[in-house]
Amino acid sequence: MADSEKTGFDGFGTKAATEQFLKLMKSSFDATFENVVKIQTMNEKMLKDMIAKGKELQTDGVKAVDEFIANANKGRDEYKKAVEEGFKKVEQMMKSD
Repeated sequence: MADSEKTGFDGFGTKAATEQFLKLMKSSFDATFENVVKIQTMNEKMLKDMIAKGKELQTDGVKAVDEFIANANKGRDEYKKAVEEGFKKVEQMMKSD
């Protein structure tokens, strides 16, 4: 080892410092990249779950609308029937006079 590479610590010259710095940079990059991959994977799962839940909610929404329509039609038919029966009663009362 040349004298220019020696410092106060044995074996800790410019080359060793550069190697350690590169190891630190690579380690930092690897850790950051792993975390980005984890976050991206979690976001993908969340999106897929939201889409699946949306389909369930859509199915439930369609069921609720169908039930509302069925109840509205039933109510409308019952109302018409009740009014027609009322008219028949009035017609019968008028005939009996």
